[in-house]
Amino acid sequence: MAAQEPPRKASDWEIIPISRTAWRICDGSLAETDASRLVAYVDWNETGAYDVLWLRTPCPTRSRYRELDELLADLDAANATGSSSAVSRATRPVHIPHFPPRE
Repeated sequence: MAAQEPPRKASDWEIIPISRTAWRICDGSLAETDASRLVAYVDWNETGAYDVLWLRTPCPTRSRYRELDELLADLDAANATGSSSAVSRATRPVHIPHFPPRE
């Protein structure tokens, strides 16, 4: 089986081929020196599915797709709903109060 060609550019996502069956998805709106530009790695497997390794949030909950266009549509939807409420991973976690052990 031969891998399908990556779809046309959707939104600001850039699809960059790594090999014949692997791509990386980058956020074209960010500078090339910004590490958060890299969104996901996509591998096409022998069953005809695309396996996705998400590298940042917000991201879709699925990690396997039949079509790359479907993957990009889910990514657009997750980015639209989660971008305003996304909490930075660099922020401190919520403090959990510590109580001394009972005697």
